Amino acid sequence: MARKPLLGLRHQPGRAALALFRMPLRLYRSGRGTVLGHTFLMFVHVGRVTGRRHEAVAMVLRFDEQTREAVICSAWGPNTDWMRNLRANPACEVRIGGDTYMPAQRFLSEEEACAVAREFRRRHPWRLRLLRVVLGWENLGDDEALRRFVTARPFVAFRPSSGNG
Repeated sequence: MARKPLLGLRHQPGRAALALFRMPLRLYRSGRGTVLGHTFLMFVHVGRVTGRRHEAVAMVLRFDEQTREAVICSAWGPNTDWMRNLRANPACEVRIGGDTYMPAQRFLSEEEACAVAREFRRRHPWRLRLLRVVLGWENLGDDEALRRFVTARPFVAFRPSSGNG
């Protein structure tokens, strides 16, 4: 019998998980996003159908201090609303720690995403275990499982666009 994920998560988040995952968004909205450092970022995206602005938060898998590039992935796969919106229109704002900028956005290749995931696994094993328990992911301890994970979930990178300080 398969183990039920904590907070009842499967392919999409439940209400308890959404409340937990929205805490960083509340911190950014209240002007206290700096306490999150480079662990979470908030990005603003435009609805592909409505044209309305939306805010979302994601865990940062890699942050490059020199280029200020942050990499995130869509934990629930390629069909989340925010990922579909980013494919239609690039993000128009990113906040990470105390930094706010208009981003240049790019989607990572499978090889690049695998390298980011391997580095995250090496540098943050406890975070990966927590995500595995909470989200119900398979054990990502071996490279084959990690590659399956990466091919099912798009990775996107944001960095300040030229013209941002």
